[in-house]
Amino acid sequence: MELVGFGAAAIEPLKEFLFSGRPSGIFQPRQWAVEALGTLGAKDVLLEYLRRDERIPDPVVQHGEEAVRNTAARLIARWKTDDVFDLLVELAHKRILPGIVTALGAFRRKEALPILERALEDDVARPAAEEALAGFGGEEIEILVSAVRRKRMNEDQEVPSSRRRRRSAAELLSNSRIEPGLWPQLRFLLEEDDSELVIHGAKIATLLAPDTEKTNAVASILRVLPDSPWYLKEEATKCLEALYSWGELLIENQIAWRSEEPPLKRIADDTLLTLLRLRRHMHDRG
Repeated sequence: MELVGFGAAAIEPLKEFLFSGRPSGIFQPRQWAVEALGTLGAKDVLLEYLRRDERIPDPVVQHGEEAVRNTAARLIARWKTDDVFDLLVELAHKRILPGIVTALGAFRRKEALPILERALEDDVARPAAEEALAGFGGEEIEILVSAVRRKRMNEDQEVPSSRRRRRSAAELLSNSRIEPGLWPQLRFLLEEDDSELVIHGAKIATLLAPDTEKTNAVASILRVLPDSPWYLKEEATKCLEALYSWGELLIENQIAWRSEEPPLKRIADDTLLTLLRLRRHMHDRG
């Protein structure tokens, strides 16, 4: 990075190193060159680098070069110009990378929303897509509702990438400020088999569902709670707490039913323990 001290005179040597050097699994020197070019404001060089479409057969080398391209994409987003945006869109249609997703999100342009939605299906790019979508301030709601409602099936089974997208979209919606009028389009989440979708749907129900439907939300949580992974149980408990006045009878019935099991089974019943803690907490609150 000392080359930055030479100012514009360093751009050509850095470009030569980046374009003529061979990608390798040790990618940090190329990444430093990209960072230096960004600091020097070499927008055109970064654009030219990102336009290069090299096929790298070695997966280790490919992974390293993707790290360099991710850095270049994040840096190029400093320039909020049409040519930069158009190139990022073009690159995203070829391959979704976290840096490209982050850069597109930085533009806050509605044209990027379909790409960000598609990135929710990608294990690597999904966190960047979630962060980008959360920063749109409401413009993303319509496409998230569409994303959570749309299943992609393989015969009778939903494909894993489709489920990942729907889970992410549901979680983003549960953390967004959405209008009550959208509840009819999201009510179906309470009937899903997937515990994550159900619990995100119940969280939405605590805010949007009419009182007549909040008992249904409690019933849905109780249905999936035993099979929910540990990281969802806390969220489910918060929903039950918010819905307690509508679902107290259902919760008491569930406690009574589970309490009739043999002692060894009761001790190992995490759902029973969760509901007992919830009841004690609500009674202590008065």
